Amino acid sequence: MKKHQLFVHLPLSLYRKYREAVLAMPTGLELLVDHESLAPGFRGEAEAIAAELREAKILCRFHAPFRDLHPAGHDPEAVDLARRRFEGALELAPLFGVSTLVVHPAWDPQGDALDRSDWLDRAEAFWTALVPSLETAGARFALENIFDRDPSLLGALLERLNPDRFVWLFDTGHFNAYSQASLEEWLKTLGPRLHSLHIHDNAGQDDEHLALGAGNFLWDDLFALARLEGPLEWTIENRSIEDVLAGLRFLAERSGLEDFAHLAAPMMGES
Repeated sequence: MKKHQLFVHLPLSLYRKYREAVLAMPTGLELLVDHESLAPGFRGEAEAIAAELREAKILCRFHAPFRDLHPAGHDPEAVDLARRRFEGALELAPLFGVSTLVVHPAWDPQGDALDRSDWLDRAEAFWTALVPSLETAGARFALENIFDRDPSLLGALLERLNPDRFVWLFDTGHFNAYSQASLEEWLKTLGPRLHSLHIHDNAGQDDEHLALGAGNFLWDDLFALARLEGPLEWTIENRSIEDVLAGLRFLAERSGLEDFAHLAAPMMGES
């Protein structure tokens, strides 16, 4: 029987710095593969880290590059840069045993608001062109809600894309800071494509990446809905080890999910 799986987010380029702490956690790793991690000079280090994680039997997934990338942009050179970055991440994925890569569709409701239909066509063309690379890697892309005020555009894009290769990642912090639609509306529209979650908190104004429970996201509503959904992949996205550890305890105590009950046990370095 499949279980809910938990990951902690960490840039691949910072793995050595936080190695001891993350290897002590009872979780997998979601590794941000940014432009630094894809540089030719980092390849040997990436291979060494992958070998270490395989030996430690740490389950991995990737967060694909996103900074300065415009996959549905107007400028062909900008679009080509995005394609090369995603293909670079896909080429690295089998080395880490990765089958899920988180991606940003890069919809900007302010800058792209008058370009909605054309943006959707460009986005469909961009992501569809990457299907052969996804098939070669045996992977899927999880499209993340970012600045979306409602689920309509992301839902329309996913309807155009192969469900075996494109799924939805629900980001709690982005929803809480930017969405004008309810959690129920998001799940009603995109629930069948829900595969993963990024979990972090904020006060409803900015993407602060606070510890779980430190903002005003409606966690109990999410946990109640999660208990009705199938097993999901959850990633804690915080900016300090202390906040991650607090998140593990929060999930153990509040989620009501049996798969997270063991997270309450103290870990190395905790008293």
